[in-house]
Amino acid sequence: MKNNIWHDKTLSDRIKTATIVLLFLISVSTLTSRVHAQSNPALSVQSQKVSSSDPSSSSSNAVGSNKSFYLYTGEIEGINETKLGMPADYYIPSIFVANKGDSITMHFYNLDGDDRHTFTIGAPYNINQDVSPMHNATFTFKAGHEGVYRFYCTYHQPTMTGELIVLPPSSELTAAATDGN
Repeated sequence: MKNNIWHDKTLSDRIKTATIVLLFLISVSTLTSRVHAQSNPALSVQSQKVSSSDPSSSSSNAVGSNKSFYLYTGEIEGINETKLGMPADYYIPSIFVANKGDSITMHFYNLDGDDRHTFTIGAPYNINQDVSPMHNATFTFKAGHEGVYRFYCTYHQPTMTGELIVLPPSSELTAAATDGN
């Protein structure tokens, strides 16, 4: 008897599993191209052309742009959370990349029919958006500090986590691309 993920699953369950895997792969592929574009100044400059300037930016070296991100909740079906000892919940996608000075609008959708979920990120952003099942929240904040910042759901640790990566201002990337070539 073979032990694999398809054993004893109905066609509907197989389709759900395949859909989750496909969405994950698409998310990773999209993220990889975004991170590559952000890490390559020449590509980053090109991708910034469609973004509008953020007039509320107070930093003189950070022009900033408006960025909208969409975050969804997910859950791996068929997992015995009690036996596993941890929740089967996760974020889709789990990594966002912005530049210092960007104004970020986060559209957070709780697609879970039973559980509350949060988008919580500590200092220097200090955001805690708690969303009821099958509801959503939209909030805006300024990416004012470079670095990698962990966000998480306060109800579903340690599996429901992600990262906000804040790169140098796009104006510094433009200058580096111009000076380096």
